Amino acid sequence: MRKHSYSCWKIILVCAILTFTLIKNIEANHGPGSGGGPVSTLPALTSRAGSFNLSLNTRMTELESISTRRLSDKGLKSGAFDAIDRTILHSAGATYGVTDDFEIGVSLGWFESINFRESELEIEDGEAEIALLKANPDGLTDTWLTGKYRFLRGPKGHYAFLLGVKFPTGRKSTQNNEGEQLEAVEQPGSGSFDYATGVAYSRWLTKNWMLHSSIKYTLKTKGSRDYEVGDRIDWGVSNTYQLTPKNKFPNFAAIGEFNLRQLFRDKVDGTDVRDSGSTTVFVSPGFNVGITKNFGINTSFSIPIYQKTLGRQQETNYQASVGFDFHF
Repeated sequence: MRKHSYSCWKIILVCAILTFTLIKNIEANHGPGSGGGPVSTLPALTSRAGSFNLSLNTRMTELESISTRRLSDKGLKSGAFDAIDRTILHSAGATYGVTDDFEIGVSLGWFESINFRESELEIEDGEAEIALLKANPDGLTDTWLTGKYRFLRGPKGHYAFLLGVKFPTGRKSTQNNEGEQLEAVEQPGSGSFDYATGVAYSRWLTKNWMLHSSIKYTLKTKGSRDYEVGDRIDWGVSNTYQLTPKNKFPNFAAIGEFNLRQLFRDKVDGTDVRDSGSTTVFVSPGFNVGITKNFGINTSFSIPIYQKTLGRQQETNYQASVGFDFHF
């Protein structure tokens, strides 16, 4: 048991080193395809052949409070600045087990913003003025098609490849109250095709304790208005401990998750956007509740324990999510 645990922690350490080696820049933007919260650690486990899973999730993100005066000051210093009180992302995903080791999935969502505001510096007759604008960038998000292939399983754990392609199906034409279109990073949809790849690892450490670890790189391409949202890295480690027997219902499991989100700078016409780029580390306690064999509920509360942003950006205070899982 000690030897197996040592091997498992070596794998986690390699993932951590790889993640921090790739870190250069980051960002903290508002749209669901740009920033958002920590992506839950992805397990290497796959669905049984012929099985179908449906998941519904709502995640609320509370952002740093920005007063009207502070918004104006930030706009005056940087030329433009936008702020939101909070965002809500409702998402739905479905997976199908093609074989016992290969599954495919699809997911999309609906993005809501509460009190979106932006300040812009305007020069008229040689004098600088700040325009305070409002918008309602709510709507359908882009669609992800994903695949997971478990290439190895045994007493030392499960290993899987992760792949994904994003299609620009989301809303990308939101305008502010002056009729100006918002940047792609602030829209529910980016207007770009994006690609993701990664690896995942899962293993039972004891009868009731399971560990998951995954690292995923998302390559962003140029979207609407020649705006390219920065690439991102998501790395996470999750521990699940069964508090009650898993084969009895209802059952309860405690979850502790550690996530690192690395967002690289945005680009416009090949030039880096100064106020973009961030690194955020989240700690997320939560619970899984198995109501029946085919239905479960999960909750989590995410706290950023480290945030570093490039330029003037709004930080995240906390996140909370609740999800419903159906198995057929």
